[in-house]
Amino acid sequence: MSHISSESTDFQVYKRLLPYTLRYWKVLLLSLFALMVAAATEPMFARVIKPLIDDNFNAQDRTMARWLPVLILLIFVLRAVATYVNDTSSAWLSGRVVYDLRQQMLERIMQFPSRYFHENPAARLSTSVLNNVNAVTEAGFNIITVAIKDGITVLGLLGLLLYTNWRLTLICLIILPLVGLGLRLAAKRIAVYVRQWQQSSGDLMQTLTEIISAHRAIKIYGAQQAETRTFLSNSNLIRQMALKVTSTSSINSGVVQFFMAAAVAMVVYFAGRLASKGQMTAGDFASFMTAMLMLMSPIKRLTALNQSLQKGLVAARDVFHVIDSDVEKDMGTFVLARARGQVDFLKVGFTYSDSASNVLQNINLSVRPGMTVGIVGESGSGKSTLISLLPRLFEKTVGQLLIDGVDVSQWRLSSLRQQMAIVTQDSHLFNDTVFNNIAYGEMAGASIDQVRQAAKMANALEFIEQLPQGFETLLGDSGIRLSGGQRQRISIARAFLKDAPILIFDEATSALDNVAEREVQRDMEILSRGRTTFIVAHRLSTLIHADLIVVLHRGGIVESGSHMQLLDLGRYYARLYSSQFGQ
Repeated sequence: MSHISSESTDFQVYKRLLPYTLRYWKVLLLSLFALMVAAATEPMFARVIKPLIDDNFNAQDRTMARWLPVLILLIFVLRAVATYVNDTSSAWLSGRVVYDLRQQMLERIMQFPSRYFHENPAARLSTSVLNNVNAVTEAGFNIITVAIKDGITVLGLLGLLLYTNWRLTLICLIILPLVGLGLRLAAKRIAVYVRQWQQSSGDLMQTLTEIISAHRAIKIYGAQQAETRTFLSNSNLIRQMALKVTSTSSINSGVVQFFMAAAVAMVVYFAGRLASKGQMTAGDFASFMTAMLMLMSPIKRLTALNQSLQKGLVAARDVFHVIDSDVEKDMGTFVLARARGQVDFLKVGFTYSDSASNVLQNINLSVRPGMTVGIVGESGSGKSTLISLLPRLFEKTVGQLLIDGVDVSQWRLSSLRQQMAIVTQDSHLFNDTVFNNIAYGEMAGASIDQVRQAAKMANALEFIEQLPQGFETLLGDSGIRLSGGQRQRISIARAFLKDAPILIFDEATSALDNVAEREVQRDMEILSRGRTTFIVAHRLSTLIHADLIVVLHRGGIVESGSHMQLLDLGRYYARLYSSQFGQ
């Protein structure tokens, strides 16, 4: 399957979209059949006009006159039924295409490496999944069905015009190339505006997301006006682009309608001359004019498709860009039910793809099973990056990182991550029940007794039972209904339930007050027993009892040892400790 880029042609985008519709070919055929039937009723009605006038008003035989009303009713009943079948099947198909694309995008997003989320704002990704997929259906199916229906209608009416009077029809055929030229010129301009509109829409959602998530800081620092200006600036750009799209589309439609009106005027003139010579009956003229006037609506709709078409194509390129993005490499085959917890860093280095400097360099560290290792250093020294290499949230650039003697690149990702539990500063809690937040992911099948035991070991059972619905209490967005210490205890309970041999605490207590920190720290010490544990911390009091403390500086290990050994050295760690405790 070819990848879609901003340089891909419209045909390549449609070719990529086609399989999403063809997989439901039975419903598609039903929709297209109903579409053709509905389209065919328009030239059928125009054709009825001739006998309606010639036979109903002028003929002596009234047989046809009696049947014409019934025929007209049958045509419109047929049209109504066909339209209903087409509308419902089209809605079902477009809904399935949206569902399938969103499923594929989400499955892809779940496999993206962490650096993808560093390089792509979350709001833009949300826009692609929620909004752009809907616009894709405009290009992928809705527009196609409209184009087919109106295209068949136009062809049927043109066929009727040719059958009625080919000379007058030539006037219409002269107009069509001019209409096509107008469509092409308008499409190019609309595509430019739509791309700018999509860019501004992503910026607007990003700004709105930041305003909502940072509402406290905005109020405290009096940034309401500045944030409002930024938001309104993006909103105004969207308004301008939407206006330009509508304006261009409207001008194009007006020009097309002018050409059609000119054709009607010419037909009326020449039809009068043919009628005066007896070469055209009143019924012929009425049928011809009806068909020609009926041509204006489908042609107008076809010209208006440019706007939705270009939006759909731009959105499709964005959607396929997400689907085509590289996912985590999972070439490993090594699987282990439970690791011992031996971890070895051998000359490990890491560099971001867009950075010339090393984030980590020449990391050598051996951790025995069951050891507790503290990692300290100033901000930006690479602490969080170092522990992110363990579950392969980031891929090491050079060196070897071994778990139980096997390089992490040789482990199957699912098996590797089963060996680890992580508690971070902002351990995410979901807008779900307490039970489901603890029994999360692969632990979803845990019993209530297992979850209660995990909560008890994390010292969370008491406050959970005091909640309105206990374990069935909804926690709200990011667990907002709990205090910081309570949120961390839920995260620790989750780690207890997983019972992984390797634990990672990344600034797990940095956002807590002193009392909550001491309580959570006790929970961490209980959880760490018998497990290989890595603790990243700014507060050195958290690491006093660690078996080994590693000090990072500018991406490298500058010293390591126990708390007392490092104090005796009187270097980096001693200075950090002195700055915190004033010694």
